Amino acid sequence: MPAQDSSAPGKHHREATLAARWPLLLALAVLTGACSLLADSALSDKPSEAGGPGGATMGGGCAPDCPAGACCGDTCVDLSQDEAHCGACGVACGADESCCGGSCIDVLNDPSHCGACGAACLNTLCVGGHCSSECVFGFDNCDGNIVTNGCEIDLTSDPERCGGCSLRCPSGALCDEGRCACEPPLLDCDARDDTGCEIDGSSNAAHCGACGVTCGSNMECQAGACACKPGYADCNGSPDDGCEAALGTDASCTGCDDACAPGMTCALPGGCVCMEGLLDCDGAPGCESSVTDPASCGACGAPCDPATPYCDGTTCAAVCPPGLSVCGFSCVDTQRSARHCGACNVAAGPRQHCDGGALACDAGHDDCDPAAPGCESELARDPRHCGACGVACKPGAACVDGVCACEGFTPHDCGDACRVCCSDADCSDGDGCTKDVCAEGGTACRSTGCAAGEQCCSLVACLQCCTSADCSDGQICSGGTCIQPCAPGLVACDGACVSLSSTEHCGACGNACLSGRTCKSGACEPPWVVMTKAGAPAPRQLAAATWTGRALFVWGGRTASGDVDDGALYDPARDAWEPLGRAGAPSRRVLASAAWTGSHVLVWGGGAFESPSGLSTGGAYDPAARTWRAMSTASAPAPRRAPIAVWTGTRLLIWGGHADGGPVAGGALYNPVADAWTPVASAGAAPARDGVAWAWSGTELYLFGGEAGGAPTSEGYAYNPTTDAWRALPGAGAPSARRDAFAVWMGHQLLVWGGEARGGNLLKDGASYDPATGMWSPIDNADAPAQRSRTERRTGWTGWTGTRALIAGGWSGVMTRKDGKLYDPLSGWTASMPPAERTHSYGVGVWTGTELILWSGLNGPALTDDGERFRP
Repeated sequence: MPAQDSSAPGKHHREATLAARWPLLLALAVLTGACSLLADSALSDKPSEAGGPGGATMGGGCAPDCPAGACCGDTCVDLSQDEAHCGACGVACGADESCCGGSCIDVLNDPSHCGACGAACLNTLCVGGHCSSECVFGFDNCDGNIVTNGCEIDLTSDPERCGGCSLRCPSGALCDEGRCACEPPLLDCDARDDTGCEIDGSSNAAHCGACGVTCGSNMECQAGACACKPGYADCNGSPDDGCEAALGTDASCTGCDDACAPGMTCALPGGCVCMEGLLDCDGAPGCESSVTDPASCGACGAPCDPATPYCDGTTCAAVCPPGLSVCGFSCVDTQRSARHCGACNVAAGPRQHCDGGALACDAGHDDCDPAAPGCESELARDPRHCGACGVACKPGAACVDGVCACEGFTPHDCGDACRVCCSDADCSDGDGCTKDVCAEGGTACRSTGCAAGEQCCSLVACLQCCTSADCSDGQICSGGTCIQPCAPGLVACDGACVSLSSTEHCGACGNACLSGRTCKSGACEPPWVVMTKAGAPAPRQLAAATWTGRALFVWGGRTASGDVDDGALYDPARDAWEPLGRAGAPSRRVLASAAWTGSHVLVWGGGAFESPSGLSTGGAYDPAARTWRAMSTASAPAPRRAPIAVWTGTRLLIWGGHADGGPVAGGALYNPVADAWTPVASAGAAPARDGVAWAWSGTELYLFGGEAGGAPTSEGYAYNPTTDAWRALPGAGAPSARRDAFAVWMGHQLLVWGGEARGGNLLKDGASYDPATGMWSPIDNADAPAQRSRTERRTGWTGWTGTRALIAGGWSGVMTRKDGKLYDPLSGWTASMPPAERTHSYGVGVWTGTELILWSGLNGPALTDDGERFRP
């Protein structure tokens, strides 16, 4: 017999003996308990504090520590989950209900408590106590993973999917209750995603307060409402001609109906006054008496007597003094008298004066119509004589400060005339659900709504459906189209049923693995892939690079043979290079900056490798035509190397950079349509600094830290190009002083991490800034990557996946790092980035939205022709 069973007979014997004695032992226990209670009662006159079941005392009632209101029928109950007393005594839940947090819940249908308390569905409906595949109102399953994350998208607030999975709001727009909207006073009036909310409705006269609301002639937009420009008024009350009346004239001096009477002229700010040499002596409107009239010599009621019948304007005299001419009994200076200019009774007309005995026009006026009295034409505002007599403005144009301009109700210059519109593009009202056309002759813009059978989805587009609720016969909405439900194993993605195990939709709709990867278990593998060398440009460092939406743009830089002016486009979907056109390209250079507008790449700045000086020239490259055109240099920023360059949606923003060995401050905005620069506001602007961290939010450029005078700073700034205004970020809670930090815009917050403190000490901490609250918050540095700094255009790259920030590369103090890590604003530092094969120092590093592309640069002391792509 095994050793473990050797005691079995003794064990059975003891169990039998205990069973036989059990009735006796039970009786003794009862008697002992009774005696104990009697003894306690005799020894003390206090009630027993030993609580019975449910907190009840042996003498009845609940224990003193029972929460208020929870003593139900002498029993202390948990009101949060007792189904007989849910939330209050006597409140019993129904047969299909459970008590969850003090409320009776229908766990068969409640998505927050589906089947049991706290068992929440992921934004899906609860049917029969089980989470269904149908989304609750306002949410949708956009990635196809109903089991993993349910209906993950809030269609009421997500600007990437506003009102529908395929409805993306323009850049910088908000999603408000499922409809795209720009944050006031900004407006989206061209319905283009790449330009975003491009109009400031508080000051734009063509879109004042709303798209298409045009201010009339001589009007301007003030705080979102049309108002007359200074010096003009709307005197006829007609909306068709704007503010047609010019103030400060004899016809409308200080306002409408303020015409100067005969003999008077307008002299602002006071109003109508007597013309020089005239007096108002009869009390009637106007100035009828001359100061040289003997009846009112120099003043009303001062007549000359017969002995001194002549008046020189101040006193009566027997004869006129030398130098004055006799006109009747008036002694006048015919060199300056408005009534007797050059000779008796030669009077000046309106807006005329006497100068040296000749009639002359007042400043800003001219006599363009000899048949009209005086100088009737105001050259600064008369469209028939704009700036000079005979210079007529084209039809529809106004004369503004002596220059013809299209404005008001006819703001578009169509060549032969200023019209309401020249083409359909001029009529866009920002509503993607309308078709806007320019009427023949450009006299008006006309709009039509969605066609029959279409829905207006979030003011973005007319589609067959916005959500599945718009479909019938059991169909579902996908990509704005009603389709039949997908077969098992397939999900709906943009109007088609696809497999989430495909490389085009790996784990989620639209998650394309691109070339070199396969889809395994819903993830693209491997993380790093190499780029083809076939057709690639010569290896180089310090090149300009940007992402065009489908391809990596690389231009310029320095190869082994010197500075170059060539480049190429790399398509990661095809793993293929295509050379750039070179005709008209900017001059050879390094450290130029590039930005994508949606149709062109703008390249600007830089300089020669062997010189510290910068350049202030650039070019615009059209990938479709493979051609370059030069950018204007008029009013361009000062020459600089490696400036910050971002596309705002309507302008190229250039800020900072280096030249002649030091940092450069200031910048400008470039309008590629007008080929014109305008300076960035200097009031409250960030100063020039080395090693400043920066990020673009879609509406603001954020700058943090940097070094000036040998010491790093913790100051931060934000610049809004739409309002052309700077603001300082708060200092409370901000990261410590540092230079060369990493900065990432995380959708709604700015992350600043790492960098170099004073003395060269590297950092591995940071903070996030929320512009909605205006506050900094510390980040959890548990499992943070090793300390490092980011050197602009040398090493250190960032990206935002939509849920996580990527910190990659950087300088450790002794070597260039090739690893990185991902930061989740909800859970902190998460997955690591495996090291790259090469360091790519001074090479190309661009984040595409899904991949980090690294190409060429230095690997050690030599140029490398390798390229690699990382996908988190």
